[in-house]
Amino acid sequence: MTQYNDVVELQKIKLEQEQLDKDISFIEVSYENGKWIKEITGYKSGRRVVKYNDKRKKEKVTYE
Repeated sequence: MTQYNDVVELQKIKLEQEQLDKDISFIEVSYENGKWIKEITGYKSGRRVVKYNDKRKKEKVTYE
């Protein structure tokens, strides 16, 4: 069973990174005239997703 130790450790590291990518650090919503314009969601992994209320604009994903 010791032959699989490396594979198990790699999988644990991968799962920890995935969990950081799912954990939300903050949510910031910008309003104008009573409607939300954009929503910025920050994750613990450093990823930021900017969503716009305007359907013509696409989501922006950035990493810090």
